[in-house]
Amino acid sequence: MLLTLSWAQTSRVVTEKITVPWAVTDWEPYYILEGANANMGRVDRLRRILEDNLKGYQFTDMYADMPKTMELWKLGRNICSGSALITPEREKLAYFSALSFQVPHEYVLVTANAQMLEKLPAEVSLKDIMKNKKWVGLFVKDRSYGSDIDALVKNVSPRDKHLMLKKNVSEGYTSLLKMLEKKRFDYMIEYEAVVRAYNEKIFPAKPLATRIVKESHPSAVFYLACTKNPWGRDVVRKVDQVLQKMALTNEYQRAVESWLAPDLQKKSRKTLDEFYQKRAQGPWMTAPW
Repeated sequence: MLLTLSWAQTSRVVTEKITVPWAVTDWEPYYILEGANANMGRVDRLRRILEDNLKGYQFTDMYADMPKTMELWKLGRNICSGSALITPEREKLAYFSALSFQVPHEYVLVTANAQMLEKLPAEVSLKDIMKNKKWVGLFVKDRSYGSDIDALVKNVSPRDKHLMLKKNVSEGYTSLLKMLEKKRFDYMIEYEAVVRAYNEKIFPAKPLATRIVKESHPSAVFYLACTKNPWGRDVVRKVDQVLQKMALTNEYQRAVESWLAPDLQKKSRKTLDEFYQKRAQGPWMTAPW
């Protein structure tokens, strides 16, 4: 009887998996929650690579945008994001491992306001646009847009009635594009790929127009980021080992480059290959060994 009980306990320990709550949000083409391409977003595909190679771990969906994820990090709740930019504030809350690469890291000003569009050049200064009180802009608080744009958003004060800061977006960033299309405000900032995916779903109308933002950066690393506690440290260590092993494989590179236009893939080939080589060479994470 004792032997039988001991075997049962051992068996249970061996088969029990560690749960990884994974932040998901409605944000095509990174996360695709429904439709013909469901679960085929860029981050969705990278997650599957991790699931296939991380034995003993089980990933579960948790609906949370980045501001909500940060709230959970502050509470010490276990959660990982697969689309995080690294910032000093976030480093206090989470451990990071380089997961993917965004080329270009090109934000665009998005609008459905024809009058505003007429007055805009092909490339705009967000700093100048934000000074114009005629146009109402919306930004997501605690979302990182890159260091230059983050600095502009950080300086928004309650006196700036024409600039709205949304605390979190539980419905996903796509919901903001729907609000913009209905002209609830005049403009917002988003990745060009996200706006393109939105417009393609409403083809041929394509209701949203874009202009390149001068304060964008040419490229950026997207990180996996997990709660800064022993659980998150261990997950990030394991993930980093998997990514080192997978970085030079076709499966991983196809996931990173999914939803990139062919001309952009060709244009960015050298930069992407440099990222893959660096990712394969050794640890690229903030978690201690």
